[in-house]
Amino acid sequence: MSEELIVSGIVDVRQSEVALLLESGHLLMEMKKFKEAEEVFMGVAALIPHSDVPLICMGNLAFSQGQKDRALRYHNDALSRVPDSALAHAHKGEVLLFMKKNSEAKTSLEKAIELEPDGPASLFANSLLDALAAEVL
Repeated sequence: MSEELIVSGIVDVRQSEVALLLESGHLLMEMKKFKEAEEVFMGVAALIPHSDVPLICMGNLAFSQGQKDRALRYHNDALSRVPDSALAHAHKGEVLLFMKKNSEAKTSLEKAIELEPDGPASLFANSLLDALAAEVL
């Protein structure tokens, strides 16, 4: 049996437990239980203060509620933790697109692609750039 990955933070936690917490937050968000989702994501952010992922989740939560300025702040906070996070750059670009800041959005989306050319963040960023080029957004 292989050893499970441990995420070091305030306390060491198994990666599967962190993933379960984040998935729970997303389910709460989908159920429109925004306060509870925020509590989960902020708890994970406090538990693993070096990780960008819970702050990206908070940005997505704010974005889902139409709070674009707040979403942008969380994505920028995620980038403060992990400046080379392709996922944070991609989601920041998404928010900027919906704020009609197309030039800034394009820069952020291109950065995501540069950082992770073959990953899921790049696919997401490319789809947003395609939408921008097609003037769908």
